[in-house]
Amino acid sequence: MHKLINFKYFDDKSSTLVALENQANSPFDIKRVFYIFNVPNGVERGNHANKNSKFLFIALSGSCKIMLDNSFTQTEFTLKDPKQGLYLDKMIWKKMYDFSPDCVLLVLSDCYYDKNEYIDNYDEYCKIMYGGGGL
Repeated sequence: MHKLINFKYFDDKSSTLVALENQANSPFDIKRVFYIFNVPNGVERGNHANKNSKFLFIALSGSCKIMLDNSFTQTEFTLKDPKQGLYLDKMIWKKMYDFSPDCVLLVLSDCYYDKNEYIDNYDEYCKIMYGGGGL
């Protein structure tokens, strides 16, 4: 499952503020935060699925594209509004690409980092998904 989330924001005469809170506008308890930036032209990030982690992607600055694949269908999103986030459930293959030079992609997760939960072979991912809809 995936969905775009429009965040509540507050404008005043000098700025805009978005507050992210557990279970309020983040659909999970936040355990990990990281961000991706300075991605060279033509470079892709991701190209994996996570067995346990859910994510919320937010382009704080600039833009990037995210291709989601559940082994049956692919959906492409362009993130370019810091007042909007893309929620991803576990076991979705993701690829981030076409980063603008000024892109800062913030990623929130409900799990701590664990290299053993990554599936980085697409054929293996498809076998898991075709074999029973997940783990």
